[in-house]
Amino acid sequence: MHPTQETPGSEQRQPLVVLRGSTRKHHHTVADSLRIDPDFQTLIPPLSASEFATLEASIQEKGCRDPLVVWAEEKILIDGHNRYAICTAHGIPYKTVEMSFDSPNTVKVWMLLNQLGRRNLTSESVSYLRGTWYELTKQSRGGDRKSSGHFDHLKTETKLGAQFKASPKTVRRDAQFAKAVDTLSSIGGEDMKWKILNRSAGMTKKQVIALAIDARSRPAKVAKTLQGRDQKVKPEGEPTIAHHLTLKIGSLVEVYAPDRQDVNGRLGRIHSVGEKTATVWMRHIPTVTMDLYTFKHSALTAVPLENQPGLQEICDRTDRLHKLGNLDPFEVEILNLLERTTALTPTELLYLEQIENRHKLD
Repeated sequence: MHPTQETPGSEQRQPLVVLRGSTRKHHHTVADSLRIDPDFQTLIPPLSASEFATLEASIQEKGCRDPLVVWAEEKILIDGHNRYAICTAHGIPYKTVEMSFDSPNTVKVWMLLNQLGRRNLTSESVSYLRGTWYELTKQSRGGDRKSSGHFDHLKTETKLGAQFKASPKTVRRDAQFAKAVDTLSSIGGEDMKWKILNRSAGMTKKQVIALAIDARSRPAKVAKTLQGRDQKVKPEGEPTIAHHLTLKIGSLVEVYAPDRQDVNGRLGRIHSVGEKTATVWMRHIPTVTMDLYTFKHSALTAVPLENQPGLQEICDRTDRLHKLGNLDPFEVEILNLLERTTALTPTELLYLEQIENRHKLD
């Protein structure tokens, strides 16, 4: 993921929802002191060092064009922390917009919705922000009440899902992922959260959830695992590999397509990679056939094969057969078909075993 950048010169974005009682006032200020709440500041992904430097250079050259957003009742900054830091450091004037909210939770909901309306978010970041949003909204609806809590939850997830064209099930999964990320960040530090969300930690959503579950009984082991992941993160300033270059023919990917429940969250194998999209082999569950699907690059996350030991074994077996060099055309075609899958059916496994037996491979 590229952490969301505050684009200089763009218009102030309107919130995606209108909060009851919200008001706005514009007033100019020159490096006045605004209150900073760490709980709000750490809710949104930070800019990288290079993105911050680009924003700083732009503000120094053109001034701070976008107003900062302040919680009117508490005079706390809720949007524009990077711009504020730059302006106060260089004595640059800025504008503020005051918005009225009735609680910290409603402020956070606005911040999350405002962030979700921006671009350059990975699927992990979208899931985290949407899942956190769901939990906050659920709490504000009184979801813990025993008598009506279940129906409150259903109403909340349906409403929030409809706003982003996602099913209630997807919203619930997002909430599970968000809580898992928070669990791991409580063990591995706040930086671990952003490394998970920008994909530099090298973990899929399923792995994050599994680690968080494991943390309940074995926190020390999980901490060690996270430390190992942390060592794999690229140092700041090291060139980043373009996302589409991580998508290679035959490689394993996880699909993020919240509007397609038949494929969302599932694994597939890359068939071809174009300039903006890639085609992926995925099994059509009702017919058990392998079909091709087309996705934007941003919807696909490369998954290391070593994270899928069962698939790794199948790939090793087909590789051994290919290296024999004396397969007949029918056997080659069968192996090519098997290499499209992420898991073999009993019939497919039988075909593989028959080819191995014919060539006396144990």
